[in-house]
Amino acid sequence: MHPLPRSLDPLPDESLPGYLLRLSFRLGMTPGELGRTIGLVSASGTYLPRRLIVDFPGLSINEFTRATRLSRDEARLLTLSTWRRNYPPIQRWLPPLHGHAPQIDKWILGGLDRYCSQCLAGDESPIQREYGGPWKKEWNLGIVFACPQHECFLGLYCPQGGRPPDYDRAPRLIPFDGFRGLHPTACRYPLPATARKLRRPPCGAQLDQAPVPVLRPPHRLLALQQHLLSFLKTQDDAHEVRKYFSDLHLLAALITISWPNSQRRVDLAFASAIDIEVNARKALGVRAHDTPPVDPIACGVILDAAHSLLQIDSLDDVLAEFFDSTFTGTPARAGWAQIFTKYEKSCSERLRAAAAPLIRTYPPSPGWTAPHPTGYRAENIPAHLEPDWYARHFQKIDGPTDHKILRRIAAIQLVQWATQASTSEAARYLGIDAEKALYAEDNIHIWLKSTREVQDFKTALNGLAAELSSRADGLIDYQYRREALRNWALDLSTWQELTSRLESPQGKQPVIDDRKRQDASVFIWVHVTRGEHLFAPRLIEVEQRVGIQQDWARRRNTTWFQLTRPDPIRHYADLRKILSDYARRLAADIEAGTIPTRAN
Repeated sequence: MHPLPRSLDPLPDESLPGYLLRLSFRLGMTPGELGRTIGLVSASGTYLPRRLIVDFPGLSINEFTRATRLSRDEARLLTLSTWRRNYPPIQRWLPPLHGHAPQIDKWILGGLDRYCSQCLAGDESPIQREYGGPWKKEWNLGIVFACPQHECFLGLYCPQGGRPPDYDRAPRLIPFDGFRGLHPTACRYPLPATARKLRRPPCGAQLDQAPVPVLRPPHRLLALQQHLLSFLKTQDDAHEVRKYFSDLHLLAALITISWPNSQRRVDLAFASAIDIEVNARKALGVRAHDTPPVDPIACGVILDAAHSLLQIDSLDDVLAEFFDSTFTGTPARAGWAQIFTKYEKSCSERLRAAAAPLIRTYPPSPGWTAPHPTGYRAENIPAHLEPDWYARHFQKIDGPTDHKILRRIAAIQLVQWATQASTSEAARYLGIDAEKALYAEDNIHIWLKSTREVQDFKTALNGLAAELSSRADGLIDYQYRREALRNWALDLSTWQELTSRLESPQGKQPVIDDRKRQDASVFIWVHVTRGEHLFAPRLIEVEQRVGIQQDWARRRNTTWFQLTRPDPIRHYADLRKILSDYARRLAADIEAGTIPTRAN
């Protein structure tokens, strides 16, 4: 790797994407070209990956520093890794065990969505007059909603209309990194398109000239923002700081999930911002509340309310009040219980002691005591188990003829161990029909009582639980995937684009209709969520007339067999490959934060 002909010194608090924007503009390159030149994009990669916001992977920091003539310390300061000691979401992105995938935490934001226009305008130095001020790395954290220096809320997107499109956003470090000539402070998102798949160039409006938001944060919120930033950067007891941030995220989720019953805990002058945020989530089918609000104003108000709750001595009474007013039944409590399990080990003892009695109210399944405290969380369990999990732990068990039943009860039991939920609650959480779940449990218990393989099954289940617990930081959030695809199906234009890649066989042509589009949607859903195809959403089918629905239901298993058999005919083999590739891309987009939209 040779040094670049010219480089730049990083600006104070600058993020890596901001630095790359300035440097590529100076060199007359696109950010993507610069990334490939300095070793930040792999040979097979097509864009700068979002994970670079957190740290440099492998040896890429060596290539980066040689090319830019920066020191390793200067390079590291461009990433969030310098704050990993204090902020748990960064630690989850940077698991300590080599070879494990990072656990993408939604409290780390992607793209260039939040900004302070006055910071981007820069100071009076020649370099900032030419290339603008810094895109600050703190703006990529869900706990940062305001600029204390300029006493304003952060801007969101572009005032002239640039917005992240559905099809191309979260996996990238820099939106539209293939466009040349855009100023580092220009909006890189396109204006809204009239068709979902219609690509448009970036908006290009200068964000450093965007008007300062009229609504200014009160002193209370500015003080909170200063407090959060100071905790982020403090050298004091990191263990206590991590507890504080975990408590804050947990209570922010409690306020969001219980809205509007939690209204009295927030500044009512800003309650409308939370209304808009909650309604937007409902409209998109988003029920994952362990994420920061998109709007910086709503984010600040919710974090302020969560911080205020932490100042109350009697946290037991506060949580009991929330549960009495909002979580009036076991199903409602289960939603927050799943979030609690994520933070239970990292939150404060005070919050853990207050919350545990309220959520540990489910009757455990008789005779299935957890072998040890679980390190995994309920959202890490797919409804049909990962195929390699099943192969390693259960394949050799000589149990029920229908192994679907065994897989169901294993998944349900793993969720129960993580949450203490009842069988029906755990089944509903996984998206499994409760009656079939209870039938599965009855069958398994009969089998276990009547055969000598009972110990083999328990050993296999304990072994899988231990494996998952040992690598909990690298596990997938399947619940998030299930929620993302709850209202999804292949839209017609995508289906036509995918099937256009199929070769036309000689003789009779295969049928490419809405029924097959529905079955293809199920196939993709199974691959992304690792769920059971019997319980997949069938949004295309339910829109048909009753007679058509019945006809499709009769032919459902035939298509599924053709798509999954070991030796499919050529048409289904080619279709399976195309759908599998699409499913992998869709899973990557969901992991990076994109919620797919449903189109007809």
